[in-house]
Amino acid sequence: MLKNICPLLATMALVACAVTNEQPLSDVDKTLKSGFLTNPSLLQPGTEGQARLRYVNPNVNWSSYTGIFLEPVVFINDATKPVDAREQQILTSYFYTKLKTSLSSVLPIVELQGQHVLVVRAALTNVTSGTPGLRTISVIIPQARLLNMVQSLGTGTYAFTGSAQGEGEITDGETGQVIAEAVDGRAGGMSLENAGAGKWGDADHVMDYWADLTAKHIKQFRSGAPAQ
Repeated sequence: MLKNICPLLATMALVACAVTNEQPLSDVDKTLKSGFLTNPSLLQPGTEGQARLRYVNPNVNWSSYTGIFLEPVVFINDATKPVDAREQQILTSYFYTKLKTSLSSVLPIVELQGQHVLVVRAALTNVTSGTPGLRTISVIIPQARLLNMVQSLGTGTYAFTGSAQGEGEITDGETGQVIAEAVDGRAGGMSLENAGAGKWGDADHVMDYWADLTAKHIKQFRSGAPAQ
């Protein structure tokens, strides 16, 4: 039995070092009822390093685009886990700023939609807060950290962490054609970087991840990598 437990704990330790961890596909799939995406029927399960659900049009010439128009991020409130309007504004503003910073490293951010412009839309569909004091203890104190790791096996998430689910879409600025879509959900991990995370710290880390991943994929597609 010990031989079976040791590899398991080693794997858990590696996962626990992550800043954020993906949520189960069954949880993410629930967000498809939000009505945000133009055509969610196009979505397929992603692989490692991709959104949980995604679609990329294989026939698009990504290198033909010369700018990105970024729409304001919207918040679609979950009636079972409501977030007040002021905090919604804080979260959407944070995500918009992070997206703008990341995407501007790939193409200029432009003020108008049109020919040769990628239109990027994003929505936060379910954001939960962490518990700052207990979050810090669960990361810093070795015994609490181990207990949290073991308990996560049954729940799929760590205690006291925050999370975020969201949807994103890229369309052609001239025709409105859907170029890419994604739905994803992530929760805070047990990285020491998260020890001092505030109420929305884990959600911020998730939004950082999404923004950087979006910029990374657009850059890859523009370089000629297959749109898979």
